[in-house]
Amino acid sequence: MFFGRGKNKIQNPYTLKDTYKFYCEDVRSSKIYDIPYETYKNICNDFYKEMMNHVVERNGTFKMPYRMGSLFVLKEKVNVNKLNGHSVDWKLTNECGKLVFHLNEHTNGYKYTYQWDKKETKLPNLYYYRLVPTRANKRRLAELIKTGDYDYFERQ
Repeated sequence: MFFGRGKNKIQNPYTLKDTYKFYCEDVRSSKIYDIPYETYKNICNDFYKEMMNHVVERNGTFKMPYRMGSLFVLKEKVNVNKLNGHSVDWKLTNECGKLVFHLNEHTNGYKYTYQWDKKETKLPNLYYYRLVPTRANKRRLAELIKTGDYDYFERQ
């Protein structure tokens, strides 16, 4: 177990090895689906990469199975008058001596984030779950936005 994340963070996250154990328990009666861990890991990694390609590069919406909601990239206009939505530009803040915020001028004031839409779900206690994209997926989204070749739908 890993307990070094601090208060109100995920204390015992499931890993791919844990899901492989659950998978083995489910398919132990069928020899066809009995595969080694490396094969399971490769299948999962390929699926996750293709899912993120669909969401990021094709501006798609991924509908999760069992009515768990959908995943997409949210483009929203950040109000310049409200500074709650802006991140602090620490380099300029230290140079100027007062708080300076990123205004997202390179994207015309738009902010892009991954969004998990939970409106149509019927799962109990759904507020306990959250989506935390990996650093690589966040960087990939930022890189694609900076190139200017990709644009996403603005959703309300």
